[in-house]
Amino acid sequence: MAYSLLYADFKQVLITPENNITLKRGGSSDSNKEGVDSLEIKNSVVQCDYFEDLLSPAITVRLLCSDTSGLLSLVPIRGYERIDLIIGTAFGDVKFTEENGNPLYVSSIEKVSQVEGQETFTLKCCTLSNLSNETTRVVKRYEKGLISEHVKNILTDVLLIDEDRMSIEKSITPYGFIGNMRKPFYTIQWLCPKAVPTTSTVSGTSGEGVKAEGKGTSGFFFYEDYDGYKFKSVDKMVDATQVDYPDDGEKLMNDYSIPTYTHSTLISSNDESNNYKILFASIDKTTDLQKNLRVGLYSNLTYVYDPLKWKLDVVKYSLKDNVKEDNLKRSGEDVPIPQGDLTKYASRVLVRMGDRGMWNLGLEESAEDVEGQGRDPSDMAKAFTRYTMLFQQSLNISVPCNPLLRVGSIIRVELPEVGDTHSKSPRGQKQTDSEQSGFFVIRSVRHHFEITEGRNVTSLNLIRDSYGIQ
Repeated sequence: MAYSLLYADFKQVLITPENNITLKRGGSSDSNKEGVDSLEIKNSVVQCDYFEDLLSPAITVRLLCSDTSGLLSLVPIRGYERIDLIIGTAFGDVKFTEENGNPLYVSSIEKVSQVEGQETFTLKCCTLSNLSNETTRVVKRYEKGLISEHVKNILTDVLLIDEDRMSIEKSITPYGFIGNMRKPFYTIQWLCPKAVPTTSTVSGTSGEGVKAEGKGTSGFFFYEDYDGYKFKSVDKMVDATQVDYPDDGEKLMNDYSIPTYTHSTLISSNDESNNYKILFASIDKTTDLQKNLRVGLYSNLTYVYDPLKWKLDVVKYSLKDNVKEDNLKRSGEDVPIPQGDLTKYASRVLVRMGDRGMWNLGLEESAEDVEGQGRDPSDMAKAFTRYTMLFQQSLNISVPCNPLLRVGSIIRVELPEVGDTHSKSPRGQKQTDSEQSGFFVIRSVRHHFEITEGRNVTSLNLIRDSYGIQ
């Protein structure tokens, strides 16, 4: 199902400042006397695409260049060149500069072609931390403590990221591990499903010995957005859709910073509300029963081998039996579980090694020293279910470029009812489809800038765990 509005019908009303794209050799401002130190390349850049993804620890920027001056040979570009980029939009500037603390670096040159003296290529860029991740390793032993603190320490001590460039949600999970020479981003993403947020009704004890009111369901995301690095639980993202928000879109934006995007064929020129019109929308995915059965969403069986005790534990997990116990958050009143016998039996069997074996115990340590890590054998099964539930519905929309939109945040979408309806608004517009509309989590963002044309568009992939969020 798709809804569309011709781009020709849309006009973004606010004036944007002049763009600025500068390339510097050597990955820094250091002088390089063997060639050009700094070069303004905005006249060579045709398009710029900026990507954020909830499942990616690094942002990506792609610059499509069309050049007749031999730019690749003039600089030349070999990788690790610094890109200072400023692009103006109706909602403010997109800045990746050294002064702003987040410059870009060329990671690769792709799709190079030459036709009649014109050279076309794409510069793939990322932040410095993404490159540093390839050259550093997590080597130390992390004593039993909060996973959120481990994540913070890896970012600050290993990748040398400033604390003002990170937002770490606190977990209550006490856990210890050895780095084993793994890359920082890999290690943090490995920790994500093991972490439990500090919300719920189940009692527990944190790694700092502080009594917590309870724990939520295992499952965190680690990703990078325009503001920096985020370590955020699935529960917190979904909780943001449970608030009793006002119906007034302006109040929703001012008080909660949640924009409302509407689909309408009625476009008035020189109207700032055009900035919140949906240019294109399509339902990417609804509930896929067969896929959910294959991945074991409703019921799964996990065999966990404990290498210290030479014991095999069997963990049975049923979504239906654990909805209330786990305090699962969702958008509606009930978690949608198919009727019948399909969900009674485990549709997926998993085998995994118990985490305690990685402690590498010495003579002075015993198995009891690694007990009580706050890790129930069912935590991984619950985390797996929580991740899968979040992706049950997917919606793709294109809107006027808005760099204020961040992956992992919440927006409200209003789509019209399909077909002939008996109820219409006084202006003749179809009523909002309550099943397809509502609050969504932004899973991925693509800001598309057509430098030469001055037309900018933001494409969003939106997700939520069920229908009818009001």
